[in-house]
Amino acid sequence: MRSETRKFGLLTPTSVSDAVSLLTSYGGQARVMAGGTDLLYQIKENLVGLVPKYVVDITGLGLDAISYDSTNGLTVGATANVSAVLANSAVQSNYGALYGAVGGHAVQIANQATIGGDLLQEVWCWYLRNNFDCWRNGGNVCYAAQGGDNRYYQSIFGGNLCYAVHAGDIATALFALDADVTIEGPGGSRTASMDQLMPGISIVDGRIKENSLRYNEILTQVHVPAPAANSASAFFKASDRNAIDFHMASCAVNVTFNGTSVSNAKVVLGGVAEKPLRATAAESYLSGQQLTEAVIAEAATKALSGATPLTTGTGNGFRVYIAQGVVKKALRSLPNSS
Repeated sequence: MRSETRKFGLLTPTSVSDAVSLLTSYGGQARVMAGGTDLLYQIKENLVGLVPKYVVDITGLGLDAISYDSTNGLTVGATANVSAVLANSAVQSNYGALYGAVGGHAVQIANQATIGGDLLQEVWCWYLRNNFDCWRNGGNVCYAAQGGDNRYYQSIFGGNLCYAVHAGDIATALFALDADVTIEGPGGSRTASMDQLMPGISIVDGRIKENSLRYNEILTQVHVPAPAANSASAFFKASDRNAIDFHMASCAVNVTFNGTSVSNAKVVLGGVAEKPLRATAAESYLSGQQLTEAVIAEAATKALSGATPLTTGTGNGFRVYIAQGVVKKALRSLPNSS
């Protein structure tokens, strides 16, 4: 069967403030596009609750710069593509978790997809993507949580209305690295932490979302602080086919060492909840420890201690064990592990 892209109006602003004005004028009927890898898919598949009447193209607004210095850290423009971040020497040298997260994309996607788009992409639950009338698509049910197929795309840590997990890799690394973002709206520019940008499933402008961006706001850049002295970070994910499939679980870790012992740790789980999830029990346990194999194994167990996988339908409890595995892999990637 041939699938044709639904017609939409293309708006080309000349500045960020112009783009915000256009979004405001069209009152939620317009959406931002840069790389378009997700939005054009939604339009082509005619996803009822997501297809806009107008698209605001922000690729010509100069939001693709990447800069770094040892005092202020890394700044990445929202329209910088994933390949550019992967090729950046400062990312390669200083941000192991981010480098690992951007490195898991297929080349064709990495050359087109943007950092901002990856953070704000829609979930890939197959009920939504196959146009079921779920919460995300204008209905009032989560089929996956009501006895459906919930193996790969649903939370193992509970949910609220929609149980779909955030699909991107990059947000998980940015949570671990204490990143923040700059958002431009009608009231001007504001800074938001990753937790503020991605608070979990909520209703924003009448839609079920896992990010807090309003219909007339634009994410313009991501800022990552300079790494602390004696720190290292890493990222690992598990998927059926690394360059094609979304992860079944991922983990980003950011650890500061005192000699060979951990003095501070951040452990963030991806692909297992409605947002990247801090594994605070594992973080507390790692403090003061050396990264022996026994300690790594116990940290992985503690990281998943609060999991409540779905048991109706297909069930997704097997992903608890996959998630424990990626925690171990990420921690083993750090220096001083043994």
